[in-house]
Amino acid sequence: MKIFYGWFIVLAGFIITFAGMGVVNSMSGPLLVPITEELAFSRGAFTFHRTILFLLGALFMPLYGRLFERIGVKKVLLVSTVAAAILIFTFGFATELWHFYVLAAINSLVVSGPSFMSVGYMISRWFDAKRGFVTGLAFAGFGVGTTIFIPVATWLESMMGWQAVYHIIGIIVFVVVFPTVLFLVKDKPEDMGLEPYQGKAGVDKPKNHLINISFKDAMKTPIFWMLLIGFFLLAIMQGAPNFNAQAYLTDIGYTPDFAAMVMVVLMLAHTLGSLTLGGFFDKFGMMAGGLFLGIACIIFPMLAIFAEIPVFLWLFALLYGPASSGFVPVALFVTFYFGGKDFALIFSVFNMVMQMAMAISGPVLAVIYDFSGSYFWGWIMLAGFGVVITICLSVANFLNNKQLHCDKV
Repeated sequence: MKIFYGWFIVLAGFIITFAGMGVVNSMSGPLLVPITEELAFSRGAFTFHRTILFLLGALFMPLYGRLFERIGVKKVLLVSTVAAAILIFTFGFATELWHFYVLAAINSLVVSGPSFMSVGYMISRWFDAKRGFVTGLAFAGFGVGTTIFIPVATWLESMMGWQAVYHIIGIIVFVVVFPTVLFLVKDKPEDMGLEPYQGKAGVDKPKNHLINISFKDAMKTPIFWMLLIGFFLLAIMQGAPNFNAQAYLTDIGYTPDFAAMVMVVLMLAHTLGSLTLGGFFDKFGMMAGGLFLGIACIIFPMLAIFAEIPVFLWLFALLYGPASSGFVPVALFVTFYFGGKDFALIFSVFNMVMQMAMAISGPVLAVIYDFSGSYFWGWIMLAGFGVVITICLSVANFLNNKQLHCDKV
């Protein structure tokens, strides 16, 4: 029996998020202290280059959505992967703070290439059935890559210096991602005489009054804005603990080594969350999936408050998994409510907003700590965001069902 080629697209997506995102992300923690100490930068000033990268990169996401539609995702990925690999390699030659800022600004032009957005776009073209599961599977590469390469990057830095880490990871991105895109990625199934994956017994088209509407029409619907608010806050929920949890755990009495181990567990939970959340949406639907996601976002910050008790600490880590997998359901929600007509543009706008939220998420919690001397109110704020996320996703589903009822009448 011939294997449907879409599964090779999923494999390509996993490799792209693994090497093009996860391996690159693994450098952030291990290189922070060595770079700032050797070059005499403050940590805040140095990490600002990542804010530049995320914020400017977010602004270019809608452009990438248009490019995917006009010239194809494969060509865009080939060019952006080469450029990204060269830029990562070049970071190893930086000696001044402004070097990092300029390189981050240039990198923002290509960072949306090997990303969740391009992989999500490919999945939407190749799969109608099992879309939640395969999206989670492809996106899981990010968590796996980060988890594996955090200790690798730490060891490389200790043996060869931080400059070599940038050089080696730049080479890895090119050697792994470029051939994957060149040999595995196909823009759409129709180019191979195929149709999107329908499942063994086929798949029903979503019974949705909005299906296949334009970006302009989507923006006129309250559903669009409910989802945009919900996913903006969801990205903050994902990013804030990622930047602050390790410091919080040492503040409440855990050793730095133990806190670092917990961070690895958080990334493993993120990976499992990506895998299971998509399947949950496939099996139980958008309403149940949205409620599960929202409840996880409410509970895990409350558990963090009591993380001095080990059982609450590990429950916090476990529930952070689905709550931190927001880039998986956003592709599902966009497809379900708005269809495929302007998927690339609508999806890119949601990714842009979420990327901006990620850029400010870490500083938001840190500022609360600076003013109050504690992360307590930060966790309370995140739990409140979880309530708003639950309401937004539920209201979007309610409005959709209401319109469906009106259309039948």
